[in-house]
Amino acid sequence: MPVAQPGLGRSAEEIFVDTARITDPALARVIDCLPSPLRESVSYHYGWAGKDSGPPIGVRGGTGRKAIAFTLLCAGVDGGPVERGLPAVVAGNLLMNVATLHDDIIDLEAQRRGRPTVLAAYTTGHAVMAGDALLALAFSHLGEHPHPRTRQTLQIMREGWLQLCAGQVRDEEHEGNCETNLDQAIAVQAAKSAEGMRALCCLPALLTDASTAQVEAVGRFGWHLGMAGQYHNDLSDLWPTDPLARSRYGDVRRRKITPSVVACLESGHPESVCLAEFYRGEGEPSEEQLAAVADLIDRCGGRAWTREQNHEHMRLALRSLQEADPPPAVYRDAATLADIYMV
Repeated sequence: MPVAQPGLGRSAEEIFVDTARITDPALARVIDCLPSPLRESVSYHYGWAGKDSGPPIGVRGGTGRKAIAFTLLCAGVDGGPVERGLPAVVAGNLLMNVATLHDDIIDLEAQRRGRPTVLAAYTTGHAVMAGDALLALAFSHLGEHPHPRTRQTLQIMREGWLQLCAGQVRDEEHEGNCETNLDQAIAVQAAKSAEGMRALCCLPALLTDASTAQVEAVGRFGWHLGMAGQYHNDLSDLWPTDPLARSRYGDVRRRKITPSVVACLESGHPESVCLAEFYRGEGEPSEEQLAAVADLIDRCGGRAWTREQNHEHMRLALRSLQEADPPPAVYRDAATLADIYMV
């Protein structure tokens, strides 16, 4: 399969800068419609402003500050200007940030992107309402766009969002349940991440002249991209490469039964029994215990298995995008960005 070649096309950083140039003003215009104090807390969440009029801290941009580049590329799959898909790209990014605001509440996450979360900086109720406000904005912003396929985009976005919510509930149900098998764990992963990303990649393409076959191929691209991204997150939770990301060991601390963990439990490795004992346990684990569990997952093969899944889904994502027959520059940019989500 062709991949991006050194010296050809834009670098990843150039793609992100160009994406932000197009998407940031559009996002800011929509978020500026929020009433105070929701506008202030959402601007804080995006890293555009500090709390109480203080200076911004941490990394600029909310959740999906890199993934938004993929969705914008999907708006150019038919060879036209990507700006046509901007309403869908903005709506999709708003949804991603709803999910994060609410996920931080569920996980009691105190820090993300180098600053306290809205949950930590404001209150639980404020974080809930900020997420709910963005949810309303996402659907209204897309629904107001005058395009023959707007109704279809809303249906796809609704389905993707419902799948994500159902996946989140099932994820909680599996916490500490060592009877969860690998198929079940992967199904939760797919609902939480892949179905939502499939929808977010389809939406911008639907607002263009892309054919049905192209939209379907872009959807498959998004599905595998979502899976690859989730496996990347699973690895980052245990072995972070970004010091400004969410707190380390968050999933292990809550004894989440991720596919990485199940792969270890089903591996037959002698030390998998010790891993099962931890996940069946209760109480707040110490930092030393968390580090020991991460090492245990590594020794039982979880790290290598997760990396394989990450790479395979990214390979399938790029193959799916290729099936959409995009302009060479679109495929080349996607392949360049894919390297960031491979570990």
